[in-house]
Amino acid sequence: MLALTTQPIPLYIIASPRPRTGKTLLARLMVEFFRVTRRPLAAYDLNPREPSLATRFPKLVWPVDIANTRGQMELFDRLLADAASTKVIDVGYGLFDQFFAVIAEIGFFQEARRRLIEPIVLFVTDPADATVRSYAQLQGRLAATFVPVHNESVSLMFAKADFPPTRAECGMIRIPRLSPIVRGVIDRPSFSFAAYMTEQPGGPTEIHQWVGEIFAGFRELELRLLLGRLTSSLSETPSATPKPPVRATPRA
Repeated sequence: MLALTTQPIPLYIIASPRPRTGKTLLARLMVEFFRVTRRPLAAYDLNPREPSLATRFPKLVWPVDIANTRGQMELFDRLLADAASTKVIDVGYGLFDQFFAVIAEIGFFQEARRRLIEPIVLFVTDPADATVRSYAQLQGRLAATFVPVHNESVSLMFAKADFPPTRAECGMIRIPRLSPIVRGVIDRPSFSFAAYMTEQPGGPTEIHQWVGEIFAGFRELELRLLLGRLTSSLSETPSATPKPPVRATPRA
């Protein structure tokens, strides 16, 4: 009988090597998604010049500057010490290369997995050749689950062959394009996706449909990660030792 007594805690790393790809918007959505589900959550804003995620959620998001060794130690020590909370990291594009270089140098993902923390990189894509190369290089050398994110406000087209997911069951996350007027509404400092979804009277609006589709994508990703772990556990479960065949006793 298979017993999964302890499930890994997800560590979502939201990153892009280029600016203005909707990376922090994705982090906002993910933070509010986990708040709605009432799960323990810790989030980190690695945008030292413009910590907009930390500004929006000052009691929930910790701003960190990893440009120096002290900041790096504080971040990675906290991530490993907290084995109970789902974690979300918004990696500033200016620190993209340094963040993943430190990850590789200290073997952070390997240590995280040993402590039952599952690293998941939500990589916000764009059609630039440098972005395609960066995705392939990181995916090839880091022990994490890479999930491509297609923001239609950045590019309407998405080349699946350029951004293959690490695991077949974890496909792309899609962020639909919003009208400019609605985008202006959700960019207001006081706007909350969760509050709008639960408190806004009237019928479904463009925002309801947009947030609902993205939250459904998050739920599907979580389910697919769980199913992947179950499948892996089943395949690793040793089969029962076969009994030796019973030989017939020869008659005298």
